[in-house]
Amino acid sequence: MSALRNRIVYLPKLSKGITNEYVYNMVNILQDEYFVAGDLIAFASLIQLFRTKAVFLNWVDSCLDVKMKFQLLLHQVCGAKIVWVFHNKYPHGKTVDSQVLDNMKWLAENSNIIMLHSKDSKRYIPGGEQNKKKAVFVPHILYHSDASSLNIETLKQKYGISSDDFVFIMFGRIMPFKKFEEGIKAFKNLQLEHAKLLVAGKSYDRSYAKRIRDLCVGCDNIILDLQFLSDAKLDAIIDISDVVIMPYESGSYMNSGVMIQSFSRGRTVITPDICMARDIAPYKFIYMYRKNLDKAMLKAYKNGKDINKDMGEKARDYVNRNNSREAVKKRLYEMIK
Repeated sequence: MSALRNRIVYLPKLSKGITNEYVYNMVNILQDEYFVAGDLIAFASLIQLFRTKAVFLNWVDSCLDVKMKFQLLLHQVCGAKIVWVFHNKYPHGKTVDSQVLDNMKWLAENSNIIMLHSKDSKRYIPGGEQNKKKAVFVPHILYHSDASSLNIETLKQKYGISSDDFVFIMFGRIMPFKKFEEGIKAFKNLQLEHAKLLVAGKSYDRSYAKRIRDLCVGCDNIILDLQFLSDAKLDAIIDISDVVIMPYESGSYMNSGVMIQSFSRGRTVITPDICMARDIAPYKFIYMYRKNLDKAMLKAYKNGKDINKDMGEKARDYVNRNNSREAVKKRLYEMIK
């Protein structure tokens, strides 16, 4: 690292009480050797501009305006690398908007580097082949995962889950774009014996939470825990599962933190054919579907606990090798050197 260029700008900024573990982990890696700031700086701060090694942009597609574009180009003129992290084909839960599409094309055309968390997502970079040449793959950071501090048997008893039950779970922020209702409908239609579906996470949309609750009325084998989950409780919830369901529509999705988090706990997933899933499908430790979620769920159920456990262990071994802090740091630092 040059003694002069010892500064990184990382957006969004890491602030007190931040709940985005991805941002926390990435900033933590960069802080090993750089001072990491969370704000673009004005023209008056020339010294800071010339000390900036790179500017990382996450999820700025909807908020990119003329002022930010000017600031980014100013950093670039002063020698900083602009790194656009291409997370999604389009912002989740947003109506397709020409302004956002224009912003994504501008980012692709004006960034020095387009950072990908799945190799397959290169095909979706906007603006043509010249922009695809900027693509650099960096593995999605593995979420920190220790043995859960909660008693698993106590939690199973609370939820009414027996040792014979095959347990599907869906977890995370309960938002409409995640299509949790599709997982619930598929589970209800299958009418599986000795099976439970646990839906866990905080709802940020009251009407959607009501819709989820209404769908589950009279279903004793569906368990709802729609509240904020501590890290320890979330780990324990994943631990009591056999399979994690990701019922999302593949429209905007390319990558999934839920997938990585599930793997870190030794659990396989049922996933739509998003880019990250396509990357790892050849290793055969996931269930990938295009249209029929219920068929994928039925296959997982018929495979039984032992086969799914073995698939989960293979998934854990994979991310421990390929998505560790050390592996991500190596690729990240090579990218911006």
